[in-house]
Amino acid sequence: MLPHYIIDGYNLLHEILPLKKLLSHDAVAAREQLIDMIARLTMKRKLRCTIVFDGAKPHAGNFPASNTPIHVVHAFPVSADEKIREMIEKSKSRTSLVIVSSDHEILNFARVCSCTTHTSKYFKQMLFEEPDHGEEKEQVSLSKAQVKEWLKIFGEEKQ
Repeated sequence: MLPHYIIDGYNLLHEILPLKKLLSHDAVAAREQLIDMIARLTMKRKLRCTIVFDGAKPHAGNFPASNTPIHVVHAFPVSADEKIREMIEKSKSRTSLVIVSSDHEILNFARVCSCTTHTSKYFKQMLFEEPDHGEEKEQVSLSKAQVKEWLKIFGEEKQ
């Protein structure tokens, strides 16, 4: 079974500085950019994700592409933390859940329920790490003449 990440959307937004800045004047664009970033990660890593945002569903935007395994939930009238807790309680396979939040109370609850947990800061690192395609990098050897030429170009050649 694929891991199912349940992410507190605003906790993660506040960890990503450019999105945090954007959030202050264009919340819809900030959420859409976050959803796009997570969609790319889910496609790369074969994950399922549910992003939970506080508040009501906006009138426009925040709809992930239909070909991504992402579901966006707006928690209104409860908080995102309460919605995540409810999702954990209703899950029939809690061990496949991975809860991403900055809230220690919800992370502790998730651990007690046998879920894997990550902080929003940790998940941010996952979003920005270099892709590993399992390819070995090709070893390139330079001849002495090529090394000498490059040293000459960069002014490092010993006289």
